[in-house]
Amino acid sequence: MKLTILLLMALFCVPIIHADSTGSAPLPPGDTPPPTAFDRIQNAGVAADFDSAAYAIVYDQTVNTINESGITYTDSYILYKILTEKGCLELAVLTWGYEPLTNMVEIEEINILRNDSTIKVGLQSLKDLPAPQSAIYWSDRIKSIQLPRLHIGDGVEVRMKKKGFSYALLDDQSADENASGDEKFTPPMPGEYFDIVLFESAKPIVEKKYILKMPAGKRIHSQVYNGPMYSHTGYVKDTTTYSWWTKNVPAREPERYRPDETDLLTKVVIATVENWEAKSRWFFDVNESQFEYNDAIKAKVDEILSEAGVINGTGEEKAFELVHWVAQNIRYSGQTMGKGEGYTLHPGAMIFEQRSGVCKDIAGMLITMMRAAGLDSYGAMTMAGSRIEDIPADQFNHCVVALRMKDGSFVMYDPTWVPNDKDIWSKLETEQHYLIGSPQGETLSRIAYSPPGESPLKVQNDATLLPDGTLEGSLRLSGDGAGDYYLRGMLVWYPRYDLDKSMARLFSAVSDRIEIIKYDHGDPHDFKKPMWWRINYRIPDFAFPIDGGLEFISPMMTVVQNNRLLYRGGNYDWPDERHDDVFFYFTQMINGTETIHLPRGYSVAEPKSSEVIDETYAYFKGTGEMTAKGLQISQNIEIRRRQIPPDGYGGFLKAVKEAKDYAKTVFRAEKGGAR
Repeated sequence: MKLTILLLMALFCVPIIHADSTGSAPLPPGDTPPPTAFDRIQNAGVAADFDSAAYAIVYDQTVNTINESGITYTDSYILYKILTEKGCLELAVLTWGYEPLTNMVEIEEINILRNDSTIKVGLQSLKDLPAPQSAIYWSDRIKSIQLPRLHIGDGVEVRMKKKGFSYALLDDQSADENASGDEKFTPPMPGEYFDIVLFESAKPIVEKKYILKMPAGKRIHSQVYNGPMYSHTGYVKDTTTYSWWTKNVPAREPERYRPDETDLLTKVVIATVENWEAKSRWFFDVNESQFEYNDAIKAKVDEILSEAGVINGTGEEKAFELVHWVAQNIRYSGQTMGKGEGYTLHPGAMIFEQRSGVCKDIAGMLITMMRAAGLDSYGAMTMAGSRIEDIPADQFNHCVVALRMKDGSFVMYDPTWVPNDKDIWSKLETEQHYLIGSPQGETLSRIAYSPPGESPLKVQNDATLLPDGTLEGSLRLSGDGAGDYYLRGMLVWYPRYDLDKSMARLFSAVSDRIEIIKYDHGDPHDFKKPMWWRINYRIPDFAFPIDGGLEFISPMMTVVQNNRLLYRGGNYDWPDERHDDVFFYFTQMINGTETIHLPRGYSVAEPKSSEVIDETYAYFKGTGEMTAKGLQISQNIEIRRRQIPPDGYGGFLKAVKEAKDYAKTVFRAEKGGAR
């Protein structure tokens, strides 16, 4: 009897097992099977659905698996859809960058999906090449492949694996090329993991997903910035899995004068390190042995301080001389100088001999020389051109110097950014976050706001208008802060033999008939005095004779409004609407005055003045009046923040447009001043 029952049960189970194994059971109403790559391509849409984008990122999934040592194993899949002929060209060659000492890339599979067919791309044509490089010549490489001819509507899918890590400042001495197995890919802070993942792109994204698998014993700090996204956390016995994803993200085309994309795009920032203090102590520990000085360095430091007359001066006086010596004498050129190129600063003695390096080497040279002078200096990390979020992740791309004062506070120095600059910390780096490496551990700090008055530019034009319309004058420029930096740049950034042409280009928007009579300038290497220029010029037929009068515009305002070095806001046609922040690196104040001496008996009747625009982020006022000396014109411009958010763009635009419009004012001089 029992046997009969068992046989009957077995017979009843057979169709059930068969139905499950074939997957033939119908789905419940409303359910759909998981999409295939072909389904995703078919459902993605066409160019008209994506504002005529060249191609779309249909699906992008990255799975990062982290082991106890912090080594990252990545499985990546990305699927593109070609939307236009331009997209065929842009995806004709695929390229992936990597740095052999810190990571590896293995392309597993590339397919072209056309209609219902899969065209496999042979990987035998994959090239492994040195990466194009400029200024930093390390061991970076690229893998690249030419795809068969693509058609509109094609899908391109890529599967690849990665191993290692990739940080803004790369790695440290733990990245030993002679290490066995995967040990060479151990991150700078062994056992720790950092990442910054962007979920927006210059191309539209249908779906993007990032999955992080961590050992169960590791904890993370994480935060989403700049927009919403989906997230999920799950766990099994040995692994915790974190997921973040977005869907239907439109293209984010970059706009001119915007900050780094990490300030704007939706992102998640992740870190396992305990806090900033732990990262600070680690940075101190891995670099402290690099700042020992030798007799040659000590002799040079004594020579620098003696020649400057500050051998017995204050710490700040000594530091001022040393930062400018390093800035002017250690050129920016990164060569491979040993195992690992990144967080570990090279020894000061090596850099002193080489006289070149990247930011960490230039900073290390200053720290070494400061210590030789008896100053208490330390290395620090910052993010040039972007903010650092309050998650202790690797958000750094630049190395700088901190000098501890007697009261325990720090003063920051950046020799990399102050060549030909009288500051010790460039005004282009204000409001920038930084982290000092110290034995006790520091927290994240920030450079103070720099108001416009700290970067003034003074423009004075004294000119005489002759009866035949010729203008003869002298233009004087002087400045401080960022204004001083750019005035020095007018001399040192261009070949000396081309300087005459540079002066003529300065006046090119005024007239192509400009004649430069002579010019003079301050000493670009005297960092205790503001830089200045004096340019004497002549412009035949400057004023137009019309109906018995002479008509002309302001040379001073025209020069300022059309020169990016003098005024970044002027030489760009700003759109009426904008979605990105405006980013200028520095605030600015421009005070321009001009006197135009008119022919005897001539005057300008009721010279026009501008509307005064006083907004949160920008200011403009322009005036014109007749005096006993002639026509006097002034313009006052202020850019009050280095980064202007979209909700402040309207006021900024109003001030900028009023300045542009006033610079185009036509003044009419007539005998007697009446028409």
